[in-house]
Amino acid sequence: MRATRSFGHPSTARILAIGHDPLLQKGKAKAEVAFFFDYLLRPRPTYKPEAAKYSLAEAVWNYVNFLAGYTVPLDELYVTNLCNEFLDRGGKQGVVLIPDDKAQSGVEQITRIVASGSFRVILPMAVQTFYHLCSLKFIDEDCQLITRFMRQALPKPEKAGQGIYCQSGKAPFLDVCGLRFHHNGVPVVPIVHVKQWPLKSRFKRYQDPMLRASCEVRAALRAAL
Repeated sequence: MRATRSFGHPSTARILAIGHDPLLQKGKAKAEVAFFFDYLLRPRPTYKPEAAKYSLAEAVWNYVNFLAGYTVPLDELYVTNLCNEFLDRGGKQGVVLIPDDKAQSGVEQITRIVASGSFRVILPMAVQTFYHLCSLKFIDEDCQLITRFMRQALPKPEKAGQGIYCQSGKAPFLDVCGLRFHHNGVPVVPIVHVKQWPLKSRFKRYQDPMLRASCEVRAALRAAL
């Protein structure tokens, strides 16, 4: 298996959630479907390693439910990654770097997915994902805020050379998290990654941005009614 598959179908999905890549930072399990979302279609496993996969999918679902303000039916969700290929981690510690060519392919695929559906809101998770969406012009806005974010979120060359993503600036995601941007008019609300949710103590500074994110997501979904 060289890549994971996306979950959902654009014909019914209203919410698009985008992770960065399919491998967990400290895990070796390879999901056939993004975030193991296919596990939610069957009973929770009793075998611990399998139950952990179910729990990850459930955590993403609960996260989206919090943002939306209601229990989102699974057929209204489309879950994917910016890069669905299994990138080589090589024992590296940290967030794996998504190479520019893989990011380009991912953005092109996501653009096609959005164009084929009727999405009401797009949720990019974490700084690297949103960085590539901005740098590859997926985002409609061309403003000083985005320019500053891209400059601060640019991968550090020394870390990038090791295959690790590390932002150049200090906390650039704080400036954009929870704000509403757009792709061809569809609202795009960047959010922290599910592994940081619920917010841990060192991420408490994202409390207000994430409350803002929930307001933006709920407003976007209400506007579609």
